[in-house]
Amino acid sequence: MRMRFDVRWVRVAFLVVTTLTACGGESSVDDDLTLESSEAAVSCQVTQQCTGTSVSCGSASGVCTSGADNGGWVQCDGTRTYCPSTTACTCQPQRFTVTGYGVHPRCSGAYAYASQDAHEAAALACPRGVCNTVEAQVDCIPAQVSASARVSLTFSCMGPPNCQ
Repeated sequence: MRMRFDVRWVRVAFLVVTTLTACGGESSVDDDLTLESSEAAVSCQVTQQCTGTSVSCGSASGVCTSGADNGGWVQCDGTRTYCPSTTACTCQPQRFTVTGYGVHPRCSGAYAYASQDAHEAAALACPRGVCNTVEAQVDCIPAQVSASARVSLTFSCMGPPNCQ
């Protein structure tokens, strides 16, 4: 009887052994090696040298990256941390538009809630703050019980991401 080897499984076994070796795990291949035991051994730590200091992060899942753009950063499990900067924040040229929605018994109140909703969405988009905002009342639809309104907010973000 002739045995066939599936090349894909040989490659997977090679990657698992290589990953474990790179992450400080055991380098010997064991017939009882399972995916669960290899996941526990995979972890990472990344450090980015900044001007006068450094930033670092670690992850038990083994998902760590770093980069030099925007002054330098590290990222672990999707959370990015930028190097501290003495760069002053300035209003960036790119423009964004969000729409806020509000409900109230009268249109004036509905517009106020819609404006608040739009400003909260803009703040989420721009962690360093917004600038050059232009707000416009789009429409208000009165009804027997309450009115619903939309507000459009066009803005720029303060930046770059690591500014102070």
